Amino acid sequence: MSTPSTVDSSTEKDEDTLEERLAKISHEKLVHEVISVWDEVMKMEQELVISRQRTRALELELASLDLEHEDTASISDLEEQLRVMKIRYNQLENKLENEKIRRIDGGGLSESRAKELQDENARLLKVEEEQMILILDMEAQIDRLLATIKNS
Repeated sequence: MSTPSTVDSSTEKDEDTLEERLAKISHEKLVHEVISVWDEVMKMEQELVISRQRTRALELELASLDLEHEDTASISDLEEQLRVMKIRYNQLENKLENEKIRRIDGGGLSESRAKELQDENARLLKVEEEQMILILDMEAQIDRLLATIKNS
């Protein structure tokens, strides 16, 4: 029974520490940081929504294909690529959640952390671009497969 009180007291200490750290930051800077983080979170959430929509569309298209057709190997390759993309999507979503938590607990940004975030942002943009190219390629392959099925 003493464990919950220990957890509660450590949570209160953490909150006090966070409150103290936030109190030391000027209100103007704190507002600026909150707005900056909020903008980044909104952008990431928009990207996630778009990715979810594209994933759902691809799932529906793959489900509509006849798996017993002679192009089964190509469809299974596309399904594997989609599976890999879903795993990567989940990893990115987990990173986003972790970053949200870290930003809430972390307070202000140092210059090195800002540079690190910029580098990570650039890397994520590159990954997103690569995934967009892959998605477009998959869509083109699906269109070709559908045309082949219709012509057969």
